Amino acid sequence: MSLRDDLQALVQDVGVHGPFVSLFMPVHPEDVTMEKDRAQFKSLVSQAQTEFGERFPDAEWRPYGEKFALILAERQLISGTNTSMAIIAGPDRVYQYFMRLPLNPEVKITENLYVLPIIENDQYNINYDLLALEKESFRVFSVHGHDVTEVDLPDKAPTKRSAAIGTELKNGSDLQRSSGTKGSSVFHGRDPKEEADRADEERYFKMVDDWVRANISVPTHARVILMAVDEVQGEYRKISKSGVLMDQPRVAKMPPKLTKDVLHDIAVDLEQELRTMAKGQLQKALDDARSGNRYSSATPDIARAAVEGRIDTLVVKRGASAHGAIGFDHTVDRESKEARANNLLNDIAVVVLGYGGHVFVQGDDGFKDKEVAHAILRGRIG
Repeated sequence: MSLRDDLQALVQDVGVHGPFVSLFMPVHPEDVTMEKDRAQFKSLVSQAQTEFGERFPDAEWRPYGEKFALILAERQLISGTNTSMAIIAGPDRVYQYFMRLPLNPEVKITENLYVLPIIENDQYNINYDLLALEKESFRVFSVHGHDVTEVDLPDKAPTKRSAAIGTELKNGSDLQRSSGTKGSSVFHGRDPKEEADRADEERYFKMVDDWVRANISVPTHARVILMAVDEVQGEYRKISKSGVLMDQPRVAKMPPKLTKDVLHDIAVDLEQELRTMAKGQLQKALDDARSGNRYSSATPDIARAAVEGRIDTLVVKRGASAHGAIGFDHTVDRESKEARANNLLNDIAVVVLGYGGHVFVQGDDGFKDKEVAHAILRGRIG
């Protein structure tokens, strides 16, 4: 499950209530002793305890302290090549995320889940399966960001063409002869082996596509990116009916060796292409919403539309803040001392996720002066 799916399930759980203590910090994978990370973590927990007591003097710190102590007792505070860690602790549960988004050390004590950094980290992390297809074989790799893992395929999977359809040559004696003019002989040829190879290739690609449909399309719905030379790309796409094969991007080559470094470089390039495509799709959706009178950039109107469940997509300006808070009863408070100390944009994001909407965090591009958010509405205004 992606972080986005995880967050959506979390905010839709009506039993999850605050206060919440959120810790954000960089981690250092190169530090094998983890002394720097542990010291930083302890410092953030101490800061959180102080701020928690000031913000919620009647709430008990002990459940939070116990959860942080368990995390500190783990053998490592890092995971893979991630550069940051986020921890969201509530009275009953704790959620820990490892991220590639660079983060500064920060503590957030809030009534609501604080999710904007996690959303920004995960918004364009598109997981997919990479189908490495050749005329004689195929392999599948599961890709999550830059992490590539080969899928251990079952014996019944048609991984080898020779085993899947055999090597029998069809129509092996099909060579036609006719008499030409003036006593010469003309042979009208069909190369039987070439025709048989072409037929077997089509049969094999059909078997691969059937396997992808049965084992990826139906159970996982994971999108598939095809890695193959141009000729194979064209032939396979002609017969593919899996429903999950992406038209773009595609990897129009087959490296001689699919080493860890080679696969990593391919994943990095694909991620950039997918991010560019996703940003373009989001911008088009915003433009269509503006022209279709389904758009708002006024924060009070966006907050009202959020609690009414009318926002399909929310785009928040990175680092932006607006005073206010949305309670668990969906009342919007912009006047109290607590509300003025809270970021309303985060609470709007939580509500939008709770209603099944989409949330993105973007830089300054596309925002006019004083704009801090865009909303694509589920219906026309007025």
